[in-house]
Amino acid sequence: MDQPTILVINPNTSQEMTAAIDRVAQAAVGTQAKAVTLCSQQGPHTIEGPLDAALGTAGMLEVIGAYSVPFDAVVVACFGDPGVDALRMLVRVPVVGIGAASFTQAAFMSQRFAIVTPSVGTPARYAAVTGAMGLSKQFIGTYQTDLAVVDFESGDPAVLQTLVGHAQQAVKEGAECLLFGCAGIADQIAEIEERVGVPCLASVAAGVSQALACLGHRRVRLAEGPFRRVNPKALEGFPALQHHYQADV
Repeated sequence: MDQPTILVINPNTSQEMTAAIDRVAQAAVGTQAKAVTLCSQQGPHTIEGPLDAALGTAGMLEVIGAYSVPFDAVVVACFGDPGVDALRMLVRVPVVGIGAASFTQAAFMSQRFAIVTPSVGTPARYAAVTGAMGLSKQFIGTYQTDLAVVDFESGDPAVLQTLVGHAQQAVKEGAECLLFGCAGIADQIAEIEERVGVPCLASVAAGVSQALACLGHRRVRLAEGPFRRVNPKALEGFPALQHHYQADV
């Protein structure tokens, strides 16, 4: 297969966060593939809970549905993995959520790992997710800061210091590897790792590397294109998805 293309989609509308996501994605993909980073054109500026996630998913599906150039995998660049199941109904290529990819890589890299999150990070949810993945014995917990997602765009040194402080506490309590519960925690990862002394995973990099691993099992691009046939029916609104619902697609 020629150099594959990985779409990295930010379900929120923040241009600043999308740029940070792109920097991580480009570094992770190297020369192995082409990374194209996109973001929703409608929906919330940041995703902080189920309502934001639902709106962000709709915007994300519109962006992917309108993408007319062949692609070979999709990475959903939001730690809660919103819309992953929906995207898998729309496309036939691998769809990777950065949250699940991060949990998996942390489990490979350590015996005990933890998550540092913004204020909206839900400890109960992460405990349930890691339990469903069979990782409860390795997951030591969620270290929840008082930061909003938008704070990661500010460049305020206090934001970095808050992340470092919670990361240090997690390491003190036994974490051998750290995850960060927001794709927007990107440019800060290297400095946090240097200051806490354990591997710190950039969630977008984890997602891209997992997509590359999936593509390693494919020899040729899908001849019929990346999209699935959707059960044809009337669809109101969502102009970019209209043709996917038509019987002749």
